[in-house]
Amino acid sequence: MIVPHPIQRRYLAEELVRLRRADEQQRYAAAQRQGRIDPNPHQIDAVIFALKRFPEGGCILADEVGLGKTIEAGLVVAQLRSEGAASRVLLVVPKPLLGQWQDELYRLFGIQAVEGRLEPGGFSGAEVFLVGREVAGSERGAEFLRDTEPFDLCIIDEAHEVFANIYRRFDKEGDYRSDSPEARIADRVRSFLRHTPVLLLTATPIQNNLTELWGLIQYVEPTGTLLGNLRTFRDVFCDGDDRTLVRGQDDELRRRIETVVQRTLRRQAQDFLERPFVARHAQIFEYSMTAREKLLYDQVTAYLLEPQLFAFRGNQRRLLLIGFHRLMGSSIAALTASLRKVAARLDRMLAGHTLEQVDTLLDDLEDDEIEIEPEGEEKAAIDLKLVEKELERVRSFISLAETLRRDSKADKLLDVMRVIAERPAGRQRAVIFTESLVTQSYLQDLLLDRGGFRPEDITLFRGTNDSARAAQALKRWQEEIGDSLPAHQRPSRSVAMRLALVHEFKTRSRVFISTEAGAKGLNLQFCDTIVNYDLPWNPQRIEQRIGRCHRYGQEHDVTVINFLAADNEAQKLTFEILSRKLDLFGKVLDASDVVLHEPSTDTPETLAGAVGSDFEGRLRRIYERARTVGEIEAELRRLREEMEDERKRFEETWARTAGLIETRFDQRVKEAFRRLQTDLPPGLARLDDEMDRLITGFLLALAVPHQRIAVNGNIRFELSASDRLPDGWRDGGIVAIGEARNLEDADALHLGHPLVQAAVTEARDATVTQSPVAWILDKTAPRELLAHKEKRGRLILVRIRYEGFERVDRLIPIALLEGEVSPLSTDSANWLLDHQPQDRPAPRKLEIESDVVDDAVEEMAFTDQLEVSGEERAPFERNLEQLERYVEDQLLVLRRRLSAARQSLLAAQDKRESALGAELRSQAEARVRSIQEGIDAIESEVARLETRDDADYQKWRRRVQQRRDTPPQIHRLLDVEFVLE
Repeated sequence: MIVPHPIQRRYLAEELVRLRRADEQQRYAAAQRQGRIDPNPHQIDAVIFALKRFPEGGCILADEVGLGKTIEAGLVVAQLRSEGAASRVLLVVPKPLLGQWQDELYRLFGIQAVEGRLEPGGFSGAEVFLVGREVAGSERGAEFLRDTEPFDLCIIDEAHEVFANIYRRFDKEGDYRSDSPEARIADRVRSFLRHTPVLLLTATPIQNNLTELWGLIQYVEPTGTLLGNLRTFRDVFCDGDDRTLVRGQDDELRRRIETVVQRTLRRQAQDFLERPFVARHAQIFEYSMTAREKLLYDQVTAYLLEPQLFAFRGNQRRLLLIGFHRLMGSSIAALTASLRKVAARLDRMLAGHTLEQVDTLLDDLEDDEIEIEPEGEEKAAIDLKLVEKELERVRSFISLAETLRRDSKADKLLDVMRVIAERPAGRQRAVIFTESLVTQSYLQDLLLDRGGFRPEDITLFRGTNDSARAAQALKRWQEEIGDSLPAHQRPSRSVAMRLALVHEFKTRSRVFISTEAGAKGLNLQFCDTIVNYDLPWNPQRIEQRIGRCHRYGQEHDVTVINFLAADNEAQKLTFEILSRKLDLFGKVLDASDVVLHEPSTDTPETLAGAVGSDFEGRLRRIYERARTVGEIEAELRRLREEMEDERKRFEETWARTAGLIETRFDQRVKEAFRRLQTDLPPGLARLDDEMDRLITGFLLALAVPHQRIAVNGNIRFELSASDRLPDGWRDGGIVAIGEARNLEDADALHLGHPLVQAAVTEARDATVTQSPVAWILDKTAPRELLAHKEKRGRLILVRIRYEGFERVDRLIPIALLEGEVSPLSTDSANWLLDHQPQDRPAPRKLEIESDVVDDAVEEMAFTDQLEVSGEERAPFERNLEQLERYVEDQLLVLRRRLSAARQSLLAAQDKRESALGAELRSQAEARVRSIQEGIDAIESEVARLETRDDADYQKWRRRVQQRRDTPPQIHRLLDVEFVLE
């Protein structure tokens, strides 16, 4: 095979890696070759929008729940890192989602995200860093991140939950209050971002009021001129309160918001999804407790509701009591184990020993959100007789639990598992969730002893997976998948363990029993049945559980099975709130498939996040304060009504404001998606072809032993060991060009891949000095070239870099012939670069003066700038218009105030004229003077703004002008003498 000439390799390399506009086909196609996904058109559209916005400060992606904002963010990160534009990326996410982000970035994009640490070097280097928002927004965390090297990009997930409240730190005049106690996490995160572009992800940028949206926009619009300060925004757009928009301002606010916010709805994307969305429904299996089970439940409940308990003393009393209520709802086994710990605690108290830490009593819950404070020293005297009496009581509970002959809920689970086993092949799997480690082990034993399951049928997943079975699963995964991955793609042990246990469930076992650790980040869409053996009190945790299976890629409707004790009114009321007021489970059926509830929303995730965010806190307060079961039930009924009212208020607010962010007409959106869907395949084909030619040329040029094989639409390169390959590849390996989604034994090539980067470097090094060449003209050559056969000339490849509103590289080939002043056409120059030249020694010195070359380069650059300036005109005018609106908003508010002040002046003058007595007249005169002074001040401010004598306006206008007028950087990449033969 002919080795491509260095000139061709250089041109191909530069064309492949040059910076392009966000909407250029090859740019948005490039990121897909790193991802093991086939993005949907709406996701590509979101990436284009985000890439366009980053030079301006950032944007908000507000797609409806389930449309894959994580994939959109991953595509953005992959693209920017491959371009070298974002070597340091920070992802600020809710703590429970850290594992999910880490897993998905690795699994879908091969990006090894590391969890940042508040210690020297904890955020150093060119990495993608993950940090919990609570850590990033803590005083210590924000100070640490302020002092670290700046980030090139920051992504904030679930931005609405904390960061929208930044508006609370501004006073009624719109001035920032540094000493405000409000929204501290949001403020601290904003403080260390400085000039970092920000990508906010949220399905609900407006939950309660318009000022939340104003708050979010402060992170992505650093000029502050899009909506003005908070007072101006309220005066212009809010009618009376922050929930209501001024009549007639809908279109104007919508037009401004769409500058920084993009939202796609499910109905808009549905027709273009490879796999459509599936439904989900809940199925309730009721069971009746035996008399002895009910006795145990009632006695322990009564015990926990008593105000003075020695086992639960000090500053951890509330935490312990709530933990016990949760364990009691999990299983008899979990309750019994916990009662034994309580008994041991009371025993130590009687013996005068130091009590163990509280967390040992709650470690069964494996809850990473439980915040244990150091126990303070208990000063009150302890009545040992009462302690002994309490201990006897706890021991009686234990005895009763140990002598129970039946576990009614466990029996019902066995019934459920028998029903699942009768389903068609491929749909007999189930994921069982529990909050308790003890319950997890108990359920495993139950299924082995009474359910007819073998050990290999069951996979356990928990926070620490250190069992022999887990090690065996990891070893098998390494042999089947891990060992075939190149060194730079091999995950950390913790990520590999998660992948291994999911792989075991997908390929071998039938039941996946998981604690809450598995609700965060696992992808189990190959299973369509979830069993909640117990239910967390936090609706978002329940949603996380369901989301493991009910996610994009699921082929069947998902069934969520829940258990309810028929004789436990409190449990039934809690489930009613979750299922009917929050629509958390979709359609609700009983065990006989009778419909009990039809949902009124198809996005319960949004409702749960907006209305149910404090549901767990409310439940806790009910159980803390109640002293009888009757009080609990009464408070739960009250909570049920409150949740109904809150839901109605949310829906009313959403109905008024959703249109502001749902700005795009369905037909227009679908046309854009259809165009992307049509244009993408040829764009990918062109990208793959260029990458194939680059890698082939690189391997041939360095004489690296390899085989190139076309298989299933992909190009595979099987590389033999060679010290000429880049680090991590010198032992050889397999790489592939094309769709990466189903690659298992090959590494996907993309622009950021070490092999591609090595090929680019080699092409550049090979053309540092270039000998003269000859092009043999054939019948495909342009007539212009054929007419100049035997002539000599110079070929210059110029890269022009524009740093305007988008950073763009343009490659301009310039071919000059000896004795000619004007260069050949661009078509002729491109033909030369596309065809293989041959090295030829120059017979004599080429007679083309340097100033002729300089003039040709300058002329071609000028022509190119004219074309680019046309593309820059729209963002330039849009930025100027935004600045003008910024001033006009202020003038609108001032003129309103001026009109009101003049009315007040007339009233004050009338009052002065009618004043009787010197004192009243003096007071009235003072009032007139005061109002007049206010009018003079407003008029002065109006005059100042009318002449645009405003510091912010002038500052940002200068910046807009500079961005348009910044001269491009011109680099000569190639300069080679040639002869046409």
